[in-house]
Amino acid sequence: MVYLLPTVEEAEQVQDWAEYEPAIRRQEALSGRPAPLPTEVGPRGGRRLTARFAEWLLWLPDGWVTDVPGLAPKGRDPRAKQLHAIGNGVVPEQAYQAFAHLLNIDIAHTEESSTWPETA
Repeated sequence: MVYLLPTVEEAEQVQDWAEYEPAIRRQEALSGRPAPLPTEVGPRGGRRLTARFAEWLLWLPDGWVTDVPGLAPKGRDPRAKQLHAIGNGVVPEQAYQAFAHLLNIDIAHTEESSTWPETA
């Protein structure tokens, strides 16, 4: 009997999300996009976070950061720059909710009083 092992490409397509499975499946359902692979093989053979997965976690459109040309010098891996950009970003829906909340506070404040309090 011969058992064939999967190729590296086939093996990388299988992901065990463990205790995060419900959250991943919920985001997939809400976003309408499957979760990209969270890790990849790095230059020294270890596993490392993919920028595409970080982009997906922030609900950014596919390629919003990862398909931007020129983030890294020619011939260099753009992953570090991509993760830096993603890490300095904001989840758009959270930003929207924060601004809506702040605007409602401002509107409520101006309705209570026609003038701002005096400052010392």
